[in-house]
Amino acid sequence: MRGNLLAALLGLLVVLAAGKEDLGLQNFSLTQFSGMWYEIALASNLEHQSSSPQRKVGAVIVEQDGPHLSLTSVSDHMNLCMKEKNQAVKGDAPGKFKIPLESGGKEVIVVATDYKTYAIMNIILNRGGKPSSMLKLYSRTLEHNEKATEKFVEKAVEQGLSVSNVQLLTKDLTCVNLLS
Repeated sequence: MRGNLLAALLGLLVVLAAGKEDLGLQNFSLTQFSGMWYEIALASNLEHQSSSPQRKVGAVIVEQDGPHLSLTSVSDHMNLCMKEKNQAVKGDAPGKFKIPLESGGKEVIVVATDYKTYAIMNIILNRGGKPSSMLKLYSRTLEHNEKATEKFVEKAVEQGLSVSNVQLLTKDLTCVNLLS
C-alpha cells in the first residue's frame, strides 16, 4: 500500500514537472529567444551525423523580421563549414517554425529553453518524402552547462535515441567565425 502511494506521488510529480515545461513553451517568447546561440551538441541516428566524431561548434543568429524569423546559421557538415540564411514562418504551435526549401523544407521545434543559457531544438528534415530528425543543444556561451547537457541527453533518450547518439561538439570556432 505504501509503495503504491509513493509510486502515485512520484507519477504526479513527473506529470506536474512535464506540465510546467510545456507551459513554458505555451508562452514562447520570440523576443527572449532572439540573438546568438552556439550549437554545442547534437543527437542523431543519421549515419552521416554519427560518422564525423570531431564536429566543430556551430551557431545561429535568430532575429525577428516582421512576421517571419530570420535565421543565419553556420555548421560543420562532414568537415566543411556551411553557412545558411533562411526565413522561417511560425508553425502551428508555440516554439515551432517551418523553413520552406526547394529540397522539401525543415521544421524547427524548440523542445525546451530557459532563454538565458540553453535551448534544445528538434530539427526535422523533409527530403524525398522521408522525414529525418536530429536534436541539437544550443547555448548562449561556448561553455557546456552540465544541467542543460543532462536535460539534452534525457530529451534524446525520450525521442528514441541512445546516449551513444549524443555528440558534444569541439570548441573549434572555424565555422562560427563565418558569422562575423
